[in-house]
Amino acid sequence: MEMKEMIESFGGQLVEGWNSARSIELGHGVVDYVNIIGMGGSALPGDFLRACSDDIFVNVRRDYGMPKSPQGALNICISYSGNTEETVGTFEELVNGKQPCVAIASGGNLLDLARVHNVPCVEVRKDLVPRMALPLISASLLSICERARLIEMNDQEVNFAKDKLNPKETAELGMSLSNTFYMRVPLFYSSTRNEIIAKVGKIALNENAKTQAFYNVIPEMNHNEMNGFEVLNGQFSGVFIYDSEDHPQNIKRMQLTQQVLTERGIPNVDIKLPEGNRLFKLMYGIQSLHWASYYLAKRYNVDSVNVPVVEKFKTQL
Repeated sequence: MEMKEMIESFGGQLVEGWNSARSIELGHGVVDYVNIIGMGGSALPGDFLRACSDDIFVNVRRDYGMPKSPQGALNICISYSGNTEETVGTFEELVNGKQPCVAIASGGNLLDLARVHNVPCVEVRKDLVPRMALPLISASLLSICERARLIEMNDQEVNFAKDKLNPKETAELGMSLSNTFYMRVPLFYSSTRNEIIAKVGKIALNENAKTQAFYNVIPEMNHNEMNGFEVLNGQFSGVFIYDSEDHPQNIKRMQLTQQVLTERGIPNVDIKLPEGNRLFKLMYGIQSLHWASYYLAKRYNVDSVNVPVVEKFKTQL
């Protein structure tokens, strides 16, 4: 599937992912602590879950080995390909240790192992790349957590987000943003609760547009990174992600930080998340930034889908 089609499919992915886990049987009771085990794009749904709900503790494990957690914590292993070395190895450790598990994959060893050991699993479609399956797997993850009575969410909320997400609107914003990013290093800033949007923006530019970008959160960056604008050793552009539901002091901090960049001649823009439910707001920001990376890739004349540097690196391990 082409990058453009993958971005356009984000709304449909939400409904598809949500429905994919509606019949899952967990069988190990209600828990209030979730470990998400994954790497790269397959770990991002854990960050998305954390951004969607404050009701549960979400630990995202991006490494080898079992996470340390309370007895009875739910472990959800995610590998889009099903063959991610770190995730498959950790899944085997969890199963051998008789820890509560769920697997999400499009195939591969992870699904095979889950079925051999009778572990609940969700099989997702195969025609995406991991980072572009974020809405699909995130919605599946939300569905699993709702089934475990960890969060409150329903079909109506998911359908609302899908119907309200307008690819033409977000594409227009993405095109405008790409002009600000061109031949500069974008710096994404958001509140802590919207960190997933800033993080996805950074990753989308790395993987889709094959260029550097960085992100941080407010208020934390006001205590350290902001000092780095005294000596500028590159061409930067700032992107500030505003949410009317953020803490008023964080909104004020964001405005003042924009002034700091402007005073130092750094071009900066803001993204104002529209009103709507939490799921829609997150997807609006994420889809807009993927469009920005898509248009920037076209300007740089690079392949926005494949990641040859990473693939070559894997062969050397």
